[in-house]
Amino acid sequence: MSNLINVDTQDKLRTLLTDVLPYELPLWYTNYAMYNALKKRCSLYETVSGLGNNFAGSKNNFIPLNYSISRGGVKFRELSIMHPAAQLRVCDFYDSFSELIEYYCNKSTKSLRFPAKKTTKFYGKVFGAESGYAGVEGVAEDRVTSSSYFKFKRYSFLYKFFESYDYHKLEKRFSYMMQTDIAKCFPSIYTHSIGWATKSKRLAKDKPYGSFDGEFDSLMQDINYRETNGIIIGPEVSRIFAEIILQQIDLDLIKRLDKGRNGIEKLVVGQDYDFRRYVDDYFIFYRDESVRDTVFSALEKCLIEYKLYLNDSKTSYVKRPFATEISLSKNALRTTINELYKSRYKEDKTIASLQHPDWKANKTISSIKMSLAEYDVQYNSISNYLFSSIEKKMKLFLNRTSQLDSIDIEHVNWLLVDLDVLFFIHAMDIRIRTTDRLARMINILLSLIASWSENFKDLINKKIFDMVSQAISIITSSSKGIVGLETLNLLVILTMLPSAFHLTQSKLKQYYTHIRKSSDTQDFYFSWVTFMLYIRDEIEYNEFRLELIKDAEAFISNHADNFKSTEFFLMFFDFSSCPFIDKQKRKVIVEKIKAKTGNTFNDNKINEVLKYDFVVSWKDTKYLQNILSKREFVFSYD
Repeated sequence: MSNLINVDTQDKLRTLLTDVLPYELPLWYTNYAMYNALKKRCSLYETVSGLGNNFAGSKNNFIPLNYSISRGGVKFRELSIMHPAAQLRVCDFYDSFSELIEYYCNKSTKSLRFPAKKTTKFYGKVFGAESGYAGVEGVAEDRVTSSSYFKFKRYSFLYKFFESYDYHKLEKRFSYMMQTDIAKCFPSIYTHSIGWATKSKRLAKDKPYGSFDGEFDSLMQDINYRETNGIIIGPEVSRIFAEIILQQIDLDLIKRLDKGRNGIEKLVVGQDYDFRRYVDDYFIFYRDESVRDTVFSALEKCLIEYKLYLNDSKTSYVKRPFATEISLSKNALRTTINELYKSRYKEDKTIASLQHPDWKANKTISSIKMSLAEYDVQYNSISNYLFSSIEKKMKLFLNRTSQLDSIDIEHVNWLLVDLDVLFFIHAMDIRIRTTDRLARMINILLSLIASWSENFKDLINKKIFDMVSQAISIITSSSKGIVGLETLNLLVILTMLPSAFHLTQSKLKQYYTHIRKSSDTQDFYFSWVTFMLYIRDEIEYNEFRLELIKDAEAFISNHADNFKSTEFFLMFFDFSSCPFIDKQKRKVIVEKIKAKTGNTFNDNKINEVLKYDFVVSWKDTKYLQNILSKREFVFSYD
C-alpha cells in the first residue's frame, strides 16, 4: 500500500541510495547491500583495501568504472560508477553543504529541473510480510530507498513541460520556438568553472581552496581520477554540479541581453523573448528571426566564457502551434492502445473471445508502425510512452482478472498479445530503460498469475522465455557493436522463470563468449556477476561455473590498479563473498591479493570478507524481485 514515509535526515549515508549511481545499470545492481556494509563494517573495507584513512577522508585518485550504453540506434553514451570511497566523500559533501547546494540551484527561474530542498518525506509502497519484511522494518527499508536526496522542481521528465500550463502560456505569447543544446555538456565542463559560477573567475582563481566551490571542484576531480576537463556522466551529483554552473549562465544571458552592449540588441526577458532550460537543453521562445539570432548569439557568448559550446547540428525550429511530430504520434498511439484494451471486453464486461492472439498482436503492432511512419518518429523517442501506456492498461487488466473466480484461456491469450506487443517495442529500442520497464512488468505479471493453473502459467512462461531468447539472439548476432549490458539485463529476466525454462549451458557459454569479445569497456564485473547470478549453484552449469571462476581469478590476480580501481574493488569483494564458489578458492585469492598489495590484516578480517555481501546479495533467492521493487522508487531523467 502507499504511505507517507519520513526520511531519516540524520543518516548521511542515504546519499549512497540516491545520488551516486547512474540509473542505467544491470537490473541486479543497487547500492542497498553496500549501504548496509559500509554502515556496519566500513573499517573492514578500509583495512582490507589498504586505503585506510584515505577511504573517505583524504583525497585520492580513484578510477571510476566506465561503461557504454545504447542511446537508440548506433549511438552510445559513456556512464560511470564512482569508487565506493568516492561515494562516501559525496555523502560527506552533501552533509556539509546541502543548504548551499539548495541556494546555488535556486537562482534561476528558467530551469525546468533543479534541487529545491532536501527531501524529508516521500510517498512509497510499504513492503509487507510477503517481501520478508514486517511492519516497521518494511517502512525502514523504504525510507533508505527514497528516490532522491533532494526534492526536485519543476518537472521530473521533459515531456511534462510540454504538457504544462507554462508551455501553453509561452505558446500564446510567442510565435516561434528554437530548441538547442550544449555539445557534449558533461564531458566539456571544466571543474574549476564551479568557482566562476559561484563567485567570479577572478575571485575563484585568487581563492580556490577552503570554500564550497573549492571542495566541490576537488570532489569532482577525485571522482574522475583527478581529471579537470569533464565530469562523469550518470550520478545525480554530476547533474547538480552542472546545474549550479548552468543556472549562473541563465542569469548571465538575461543580464547580457538586458544591457544590450557589445553589438547585442537590448532585449527584455519575458517581453521580447523567453527561454527554459532542462539540464543542458534550451527552449527559446521569440516573435521574429532577428530576436532569435540575437538570443542565440548571446547564449553562445555566455557559454564560451565557461568553455562550453552549442550543438549547431541539433538546433531545430518550430512555428506555432508547437505540436511536434512526437506529440502528434502520441495521439495516434493513444487511440491504438485504448482500442487494444477496449476490444478485450464485451458489452457486459465479460472477457471477449480470442482464438488467435498472434493475429491480434500483429494488428496492434502494424497500427503502431503506421503511427510512427506517418509522423517520421523513431522508436527510441516514443518507447517510454508506449511502455507506460501499456503498463497501466495491463495492470488494470490483471487486477480485474485477480477478482475472478476462474480464469479462461481467453485471459491467457490476451496477455500473450500484451507480451508480443511489449517485446516488439523493446526489440525496436533495446536500451537499459526499456529492458528495465520490461523486467518490472514481467515481474508484476508473474506474481499476479502465481495462483493460476500450471498449464496457463506454462503458456505465459514459454512466451516470455521465447521472446527473451529471441531478443538476446538479435543482439548477439548484430554486427553493429551493440554493447553487452542490454543483453545482460535480458538474461536476468530469465531468472524469474521456473527451472524448466533454463537456457542450456552451451547457449550460456555462447552468450558469455560473445559479450566478452564484443566489449571494449570496463564491464567484466557486470558480465561475471550476471552469469553467476543466473547459474548460481545449479549442477547443470558446473562446467561453465568453473570457467567463470577461472576468469575471475585471472581478472583479480592480474589487475594493475588494484583497490584504487572501482571495478577491481567491486569485483574483489563480490567474488570473495560469493557462496557458489568453494570457500577455500575464495580464501586463496584474498590471501594472494593481500600479499600482492602488502596490506596487513588478520584471519578474522579474511573470514569477514568471505562472509558478508558487498553489492550483490548472493544468498537472497528473491534478489531480483526485491531489487525491481526498490527500483520503482528510482526515477531516471531525460
